[in-house]
Amino acid sequence: MDLNHKVQGFMARKQERLARELSEKYSVPLNEMDGVVDSFLKDTYGPAQSLAESIQDKEKAILLFIGKKDCAICQKSKPILEGFLLSHADLEGVLLDYSQSEGLLYHMIHEEEKGMLPLIAFIFQGTMRMISCGECICTAVYEKYYNELQAECSQNIYVH
Repeated sequence: MDLNHKVQGFMARKQERLARELSEKYSVPLNEMDGVVDSFLKDTYGPAQSLAESIQDKEKAILLFIGKKDCAICQKSKPILEGFLLSHADLEGVLLDYSQSEGLLYHMIHEEEKGMLPLIAFIFQGTMRMISCGECICTAVYEKYYNELQAECSQNIYVH
């Protein structure tokens, strides 16, 4: 699952849906809504989109966490994830609170208006290798995906 593809798809679906809804509500031609909707989407989702682009460009594997301060599962999950990151210096952690503007990346990845936090994802070179929503993940699960990623990165290349 390509992160950039998910973000672009989300933005296109939002653009189309909001333009259509506003056009119908205010009896304005659909093409006249594009500028208004573009501006709204950039203001609302721009920080999350920028974060996704920066994650996409990283060579290092990313462990993304989007949680919320008042979520019991998030508060239980975060220390486990932080401990895992401490013991794996080759990973970069991106830990966000859902209330931050970048936290809207949750909807771009999860592709649903509603859902459960936290969202946890392993992302390597723009490709999501693991996504989990609404559950506390134990260290063994992180290790499994980390080991799979390490095995993939260290595969032998045969010289001809």
